[in-house]
Amino acid sequence: MDKICCVILAAGVGKRMGGDLPKALTQTREKALIDHVLFGLAPLKPSKTVIVVGHRRELLEEHLRNSPSAHGHSIEYVLQEQQLGTGDAVRAALPALASFQGTVILTYADHPLFTPETLKHLLEFHSFKRATLSMLSFQAPPPNGYGRIIRAGASAQVVRITEARDCSPEELLISEVNSGFYAVDSAFLKPAVEGLSNKNSQGEYYLTDIVEKAAKEGQTVVAFPLSEAEEAAGVNSPADLARINAVLARREILKLAESGVIFDDPHTCYLDATVTIAAGARIGPNVQLRGMTSIGSSVLIEGSSLIIDATIAANVVIKFGSRLEQCSVGDGSSVGPFANLRAGTVLAQEVRIGNFVETKNVTLQAGAKASHLSYLGDCSVGEGANIGAGTITCNYDGYNKAHSIIGKNAFIGSNSCLVAPVTVGEGALVAAGSVITRDVPKDALGLGRAKQENKEGWAKLRREQREDKKGR
Repeated sequence: MDKICCVILAAGVGKRMGGDLPKALTQTREKALIDHVLFGLAPLKPSKTVIVVGHRRELLEEHLRNSPSAHGHSIEYVLQEQQLGTGDAVRAALPALASFQGTVILTYADHPLFTPETLKHLLEFHSFKRATLSMLSFQAPPPNGYGRIIRAGASAQVVRITEARDCSPEELLISEVNSGFYAVDSAFLKPAVEGLSNKNSQGEYYLTDIVEKAAKEGQTVVAFPLSEAEEAAGVNSPADLARINAVLARREILKLAESGVIFDDPHTCYLDATVTIAAGARIGPNVQLRGMTSIGSSVLIEGSSLIIDATIAANVVIKFGSRLEQCSVGDGSSVGPFANLRAGTVLAQEVRIGNFVETKNVTLQAGAKASHLSYLGDCSVGEGANIGAGTITCNYDGYNKAHSIIGKNAFIGSNSCLVAPVTVGEGALVAAGSVITRDVPKDALGLGRAKQENKEGWAKLRREQREDKKGR
């Protein structure tokens, strides 16, 4: 196969994206548009990659100096002084190609979905056909804004590409369109681009005109059909970017599913590109996995949960409607339903956090339980400790936070308040309804509530008084 050189057209301003960055730096859910293109081209092992820059070129060049996508590329930047069309952009790259002999790949920085497999197939097709010019085409039902691939003769040879704005009414009905991705023999490219004219409705130099030149010269021109038309999608607006992100997300979910992750409803799962999920995990519907979240094997997330920057070990169950952020959950633990694990929460193995429990800056050791309706903030909970319903660690006095310690195998009765700083010792018991303001020693009973007093007959007397008033 011929030597490969890549030319990426990246001079676009991207005004419709609403900012002042080069369009090539528009961020998808994973990375900048230019990064996608460079990663896609890298497996082709190009001898040189020429990037045509323009608006705010210094930002693009600075980005690529620090981007992993530039690895494996020998990059040379060339400047397109004015935006005079795609043909003019390639003309700016010709000096960088002066000593190159082989196949030149031409593409755009705002087309991030081409896969390395597709590009490899194009090159193989180009070589097999001994073509001077090959392009990726796809089917797009009219009306659409793509350039139409015009064929002629009994063998339906490609004879030209006509931009949509220059098409006749009959040509607008053609559904085979140009993706903008080409493989071109370097010996043909230079004279073809230098001979381009701007006699068209836009007064621009169209790169597509080299197709007609090649056909008229009797050169072999072929179109390789894309199996997935979505690969040709470009980004010209925020709406386009949303569609690109949806494709990238679907690809990531499919890749995870093929590796052994089960998605009950992949269409309602949102995950950032930085999320990792081990094989054997099961993700329920309406789940968001964001940031640097890591999900271990055999984890079950029941559904409608939001998990951000969390580390979830193996065999964990995240029950319905839970929210976890900047926390870690140990092997075999369960969380929820409707639990809120806030920043700084660390759960060891086999910990149980039940319904309507909120935690913040708290550590629960192995086997600890807080089964329902509790707030645990700024505290340490020992191994095997049991936190009863309605327990509150009172960690804030209006000015400062204070820390509480609950010892190993301690039991906190329901509806108790631990006023920090306070320590409940190992094996100690706090009676239900207590307000604990002093340390409870190991194996002691902490009792902090008013003495109960029963007034005999009081309720009956009160009812009789109410009935007497109604009768008057």
